[in-house]
Amino acid sequence: MAKVFTGKIVVPGNQMETFLEALEEAEEEIEPFQKFLKELNKEFGEYLTNKFSVKTARRHCYKVSLFIDFLCWNTDVKKFEEITRGIANSHFKKWYMSKIGDCSESELKTAIKKFFQFLDTEKGITNEAVLKSFKR
Repeated sequence: MAKVFTGKIVVPGNQMETFLEALEEAEEEIEPFQKFLKELNKEFGEYLTNKFSVKTARRHCYKVSLFIDFLCWNTDVKKFEEITRGIANSHFKKWYMSKIGDCSESELKTAIKKFFQFLDTEKGITNEAVLKSFKR
């Protein structure tokens, strides 16, 4: 089961080099997944632009972009199938509202819901657990 990381870390000065090496390794490990998701978000933006105004498309893509950053830097998710409904809903919502907080929770949920629905219907990439959580 995927985990969400919270809290702060303390790195002693004499272990800073080790920490930076580990951080670099983590960035290299995350890069393919992050690139994959960012490309999907770009396609999502193009899809939304054909259905809604450019402003609405940008607003949704911005929230999805932050969701991608959250996935890559605040969870141990490495594959799309590993995203749980808790990560996509409550954990991300809590993180977003505490860090950004520029919209209502329902607007945030709508952006993530549209992204997962786009992936399912247009790209054939399905995450049943997350999609079911939006059908309540």
